[in-house]
Amino acid sequence: MHKLDILQNFKRQNYKLYPFPHFEIINAYNERTYEQLDKDYNLFIDYFKKKEEFKKNNIRMQICAKDFFELNIFKNSIWFDFIKYHTSIEFFDKIIDIFFKDIIKTYPKIEKLFNKLNNNQFLSIRDLNNAKDYNFVIDCQPGINTPCITEKTVRGPHVDNPVELIGGLFYLKKDEDINLGGDLVIHKKNSKRIYFEGKAEVKNINYLSKYKVFKYQKNHAVFFLNTISSIHSITPRKVTNNIRCLTNIVVETYKNNCGLFKIPRKNFFARILNLTKLG
Repeated sequence: MHKLDILQNFKRQNYKLYPFPHFEIINAYNERTYEQLDKDYNLFIDYFKKKEEFKKNNIRMQICAKDFFELNIFKNSIWFDFIKYHTSIEFFDKIIDIFFKDIIKTYPKIEKLFNKLNNNQFLSIRDLNNAKDYNFVIDCQPGINTPCITEKTVRGPHVDNPVELIGGLFYLKKDEDINLGGDLVIHKKNSKRIYFEGKAEVKNINYLSKYKVFKYQKNHAVFFLNTISSIHSITPRKVTNNIRCLTNIVVETYKNNCGLFKIPRKNFFARILNLTKLG
């Protein structure tokens, strides 16, 4: 087992099916390893502070693996090995194995994509210029949320991009950060008629209920299978000068032109209702 494997403390009993397949790992790393990850994360904070966007209120800033490996400033950091491993076929196989049964149950048509035999274009680090050439792409993106000038949530209830198969978050809350908020919330649907607007935001949020809250805390990881039911949000952060530290891990496939699922919009349900009335 790789010493930086974020799944090393995964326990099958923590894998839950409702309201969509997911699991959490509290204390993903031992104290010594986490302290080094936390210490070297300051390199990312310094990197993002130099960007003009850092002045904006509570926005997400991140660096993808492709851009990360092109920069020399991170090469001597523990994060070089962390990102190298979490974009590898070894990690891909482990995370897919955890979700595989539910992947095939939810998306039976993509089972054929898991055939590696004589396939030189099975997996690659995500590069949007050639992502469609591979069965799967993977990314590991260290990032932050900028300080909160006014109380604000990064994002309300939504689903991720339909090209995403698996999403993961690794939280690295600083010890000095005693601010509240920034927690991950997963939601359950109280109606089949959930519809979306904008990027993929739930419009009729009154049809949702909070199901579980995963605290933004250090050394805490959460992974989930991305489906049309994988609705999640981030709780508002209070006014603070602190930075929210998190790393995002994703597995995607661009082999389906429309993604793994379609995002229903309000006009979709309006058409269905009209057709029902006409019938």
